[in-house]
Parts: sequence; C-alpha cells; structure tokens
Amino acid sequence: MNVGIDIVENERLINKKARFIDLVLTNNEKEEFQKKGITYLCGRYAAKEAIMKALKNTKQYNFLDIEVLNKEDGEPYCSNIPNIKISISHEKKYTVAIAIVY
Repeated sequence: MNVGIDIVENERLINKKARFIDLVLTNNEKEEFQKKGITYLCGRYAAKEAIMKALKNTKQYNFLDIEVLNKEDGEPYCSNIPNIKISISHEKKYTVAIAIVY
C-alpha cells in the first residue's frame, strides 16, 4: 500500500489559461469543470498529484493519463487506474487530496 497527498493554494489556479486546463483535465473532467468552476480544477489537480505520488513513478504518468470523476453519491474515484482510493477536501484558500494505492 502506498499513500500520496497534495495541497493546492486555490488562488494559484484561478487565472490559469486554457492551455493549463488542457494539460490537466481530460475531456470528461472539462465538462464538469464548466459546471463547477475553479474548486473542481483545484480538486482534480491535487488529486492527480497525490495519485502520482502514491504510484511512486511520476515520470510514468502525466495528468491526462489519470481521470478523476465522481460517483453518483459524490465520492471521487480514479476511472482508469484500478486499486486507488481518493479523498478531496476544499477550504476557502486551499484544496487537499489524498490517494491510497492498495
């Protein structure tokens, strides 16, 4: 079992350009980003960083290789890499995510 964690200062991502979003979010995630806004982007960025840390091989993956969606009950999950549990939490200035690879 491996654990990864990441924290994002939300303000850092507020003015990111479309190019950054294209490098971080998959097409499915972009659809949700259009509905939910900057906190969604912060959560996905933090979750993907945490997942890469938990996988212990950040050079093997880039942001678009990892897709983080939500189940109907709101629980985030990695749709394309098995055996990963994710939790994302938002506060006014920060977003934190933890990933556990089991």
